[in-house]
Amino acid sequence: MLVLFMALPGLLPASQAAMAAPQPGASITTGYYQTCAIETGQAYCWGPGGGQLGDGSTAASGIPVAVDTTSALAGKTLAQVSAGDGFTCALDTSGRAYCWGVNDHGELGDGNTAGTTEPVAVDTSGALAGKTLTQISAGQQHACALDTAGQAYCWGLNIYGALGDGTTTDSSIPVAVDTSGVLAGKMLTNLAGGETSTCALDASGAAYCWGDNDLGELGDGTTANSTVPVTVDLPGKTLTSITGSVSARTFCALDSSGSAYCWGFRNSDVPVPVGTDGALAGKTLTQISTSGFHTCALDSTGTAYCWGDNYYGELGDGTTASSTLPVAVDTTGALAGKVLTQIGTGGYFWTCAADSTGAVYCWGDNSQDALGDGTSIASSDVPVQAGPSPPTSVAAVPGNRSAVVSWAAPAMPGGSVTGYTAFASPGGELCITATTSCTIAGLTNQTTYSVTVIAHTATTNSSASAPIDVTPGSGISFVSNPYYTAAFGTAFSFTVSASGSLAPKITRKGRLPSGVTFTDNGDGTAALAGTPSHGAAGQYPLTFTAESSAGTATQAFTLTVTRAPALTRIPATTGAVNTALNMPLTAVGYPVPALTESGTLPDGVRFTDHGDGTGAISGTPAPGSGDRYPITVTAASTSGTATRSFVLKIDEAPAITSANSTTVATGYIFSFLVTATGYPAPKITESGSLPKGVTFKSATATLHGIPRAGTSGSYPITITAKNAVGTITQDFTLTVTAP
Repeated sequence: MLVLFMALPGLLPASQAAMAAPQPGASITTGYYQTCAIETGQAYCWGPGGGQLGDGSTAASGIPVAVDTTSALAGKTLAQVSAGDGFTCALDTSGRAYCWGVNDHGELGDGNTAGTTEPVAVDTSGALAGKTLTQISAGQQHACALDTAGQAYCWGLNIYGALGDGTTTDSSIPVAVDTSGVLAGKMLTNLAGGETSTCALDASGAAYCWGDNDLGELGDGTTANSTVPVTVDLPGKTLTSITGSVSARTFCALDSSGSAYCWGFRNSDVPVPVGTDGALAGKTLTQISTSGFHTCALDSTGTAYCWGDNYYGELGDGTTASSTLPVAVDTTGALAGKVLTQIGTGGYFWTCAADSTGAVYCWGDNSQDALGDGTSIASSDVPVQAGPSPPTSVAAVPGNRSAVVSWAAPAMPGGSVTGYTAFASPGGELCITATTSCTIAGLTNQTTYSVTVIAHTATTNSSASAPIDVTPGSGISFVSNPYYTAAFGTAFSFTVSASGSLAPKITRKGRLPSGVTFTDNGDGTAALAGTPSHGAAGQYPLTFTAESSAGTATQAFTLTVTRAPALTRIPATTGAVNTALNMPLTAVGYPVPALTESGTLPDGVRFTDHGDGTGAISGTPAPGSGDRYPITVTAASTSGTATRSFVLKIDEAPAITSANSTTVATGYIFSFLVTATGYPAPKITESGSLPKGVTFKSATATLHGIPRAGTSGSYPITITAKNAVGTITQDFTLTVTAP
């Protein structure tokens, strides 16, 4: 693929300066089916869909569409573009590479094989680490680039060695082209990707190729494939540029005298000169591009010549007769007086060129929208202008029997835009201007019109913009915002405004928040004002109507009242074990606050935020969970935070948990602790006869003492545990034995 580009300022070695001097006009490239161009640092593509246009969609387009700049290309200025089969690559002015489209073999160079409809950055973590690229060229399913040191790097399909790294292994990231052989010590200055091979020029003007060679496309006099560079057999010539075909195994080059040479498919396994009889007699060629099936070149005067197949008019001479000798491209129509600066032969059957103003022209097959002129013609045997894109962002403001129409200039001008025409349908009323706004007069009030805008250049028109409806005669439109946000408890005033030759009366429909009023001022404005109070919070949809003798306009309006969160009183905070508990929680405020809880909850009890400003603490407290639980509930939104703390008490009937007997010996001190659960904490008492020397301390619920001699025996007593919830007793036996 021939790479047509603007140079990267300050990035090129002196030895490359002549080769990479900036060219006037747009940068243009033709791939297998798609065409892309750069104007003022922005890329545009047209042709079939599938993602190769890079606009974030898989849709086809018969007119130029802008390549997406919201992701990898955000803030980038592009300088070169090169198209392959279903994918495209570009360089920015900092020397970084980006690609988009199909990626079956890693041809996007981003480390994977997933295709994308928008640009991705080529990987720089490996071979390209720290490298500044100066040129990029896409082959059919691979791509290559040069850096400032004249080193080549390639990625993508490598079944025949097109990556030049000595292997036949595909790579989804750039790999360095081998420099241990014929490229040792060489500085490469120009690069061209082909169908399944690659060629390059060095600073001395010698050519080298690598990859597939079935048809002699390596130009070394053999048909042997090579996974590393070999020297092209063209002694005594200083080559200045080289181009390859992504659809056939052909390469062509120009030498310093402006002569052309081609090799490979339909040629020879060594370069053969292009005939200079006829149209090329006395011409000095400055650029060449080949599809393998046809080839085109520019001379030093900016005139184009083509030769080869011409089934669809791809030679551009006004016929469909193929020619083995160059013929001049027609200059009686779209190219009259034009100086061409760049040319590209696409896929099989079409050609595009750019002139010194940046306008793009195409000819040949249009079955894949290749001509870029937005038409459905099958083909054209003479050049037609691609683009310009239609104007965008069309808007229309109704007036009295008129409409003021405005728009944005075409995304891809395709040359200098000389003016615009805005049309109203039905009726055909229009306005013509050189700016991006004009007034269509002569319309009928209260009639709805569809308005479109087209752009004009010196030689062609854009397609129509997307239509927009307008109804003149209302003479009224709202000019104030359709929304306002006020804060609860804070005074505010918002002015509703409508324009019109006669000041309209403004009325309102819809409920206002408490504390807010609406007043028509009688001058085309109205006041929405007050201090939101009481239960005011949330969104209040309103409809404003502006009306005068000139007509009526309505506006859907939303008043939003924000309010800091507040938690309502927490209800009763006492529950009981084995009894279902449900404590509703409610917060007011807007936006609706989120509820959270901090603190330990009883087993069997959970906290739930319902997401609507309400929540609940609910569940069935599990046995043994009777206790006191300090809890904090928080309500939070962008308007503020509120908290409320409380203690959740879980009542539980007593249960004696200690043993129902113990044995002690006379004369020995002992202590036995009676334990019980329950909430509130139960009081523990004892009744019955105890041996001498032993007492029950209720304060500590402890049997304690030294049984005296002669007190041996069994002592049945009753232990009682009691709280506000209930009472439980335990038959307890104290056994005293002799020592």
